[in-house]
Amino acid sequence: MKTQTDISKPVKSRTSQEQAKQLQKQVAWYKSFFDNAADAVFMIQSETWCVLDSNERASAILGVAHADLLGKRLPEFKHVFSLLSRSVVPTVLSEVEFENSNGNKIQLEVSARFIDYDGQRLILAIARDVTEQRALTDKMLQADKMMLLGQLSASVAHEIRNPLAAVNLNLQMLLRKISETEPHIQYVNTALRGVERILNIVNTTLNFAKPLPPRVTPVNLNSVVVDSIDLISDILLRKAIIVELDLDEELPVVSADVNQMQQVLINLLTNACDAITLKGEIIIKTNIEVGEHGKPCIMMRIKDNGMGISEEDLTKIFDPFFTRKAEGTGLGLAIIQRILQQHGCSIHVESIVGTGSTFTICFPLFS
Repeated sequence: MKTQTDISKPVKSRTSQEQAKQLQKQVAWYKSFFDNAADAVFMIQSETWCVLDSNERASAILGVAHADLLGKRLPEFKHVFSLLSRSVVPTVLSEVEFENSNGNKIQLEVSARFIDYDGQRLILAIARDVTEQRALTDKMLQADKMMLLGQLSASVAHEIRNPLAAVNLNLQMLLRKISETEPHIQYVNTALRGVERILNIVNTTLNFAKPLPPRVTPVNLNSVVVDSIDLISDILLRKAIIVELDLDEELPVVSADVNQMQQVLINLLTNACDAITLKGEIIIKTNIEVGEHGKPCIMMRIKDNGMGISEEDLTKIFDPFFTRKAEGTGLGLAIIQRILQQHGCSIHVESIVGTGSTFTICFPLFS
């Protein structure tokens, strides 16, 4: 019996070691599956919103090292927790906006469910970065909306033009028959100014609805800047606004429609003047830089020290018919964006309320 007992002990020991090794292999297998998953995986504590565990993809999306991500609070998951708490199905799908380490907003499509582990109720979330897809979808929707809006605008503008022309003609005839000393002449003049404003809106709307294709020629952007300043010199003098130029003299010419580029500059400069109450400054700078796609481009920046644009309005200023001006049509920046897009250019704006705004145009250089 003693001999049998001594023989059996090593057999059991070897079996236990083999089972332990097999278990370690299984754990390593699942750990590898977890770490190398194509989607981000988060294990979140449901009340503190702290990350208990995450994989490499989660760190890559948020731009945070794995060691720093563990224990980090992600209050964005409150929305997910709220959906799960109200849901009658075990898994919910939602979109959550996060801010990565660079301060950029990213959209994550999150599939989440509750799991019970070691006496705790945790959130298991699988997330996928859909920022680019949403941006593309938004662009497509915006393009469709702009096309429909253009068609509607053109139709309405044409319908308005004919009766408005009749009103204008009759007012002009009435004005000729009324003496300048007649007290009621002020009403006729007011009506004529109203007609002129409506005609301006109609013409602007038609230009937006049916833009002319650019007539491309070699253009020196510095010359366009100088000419545009001359055209609004009366506004600059009236408001005592100083224009400071920092123009790169070695700037190459670009292929563009000079009249449309001048329209862009005049609109931007006029907006800058409107944002400045009195005795302000506008700085215009041109230079060559590497653009977003790693290719050289001409950068033109128009910076003012006016009232600035609120964060809420910054996302809307290029939308057609959006304006905060009492006399504005809301089409100026929409037309600017369309002209620049036709030229393969982009425009961006940065603004701080009470400090001013900077509009940056990127003109790509094609070799």
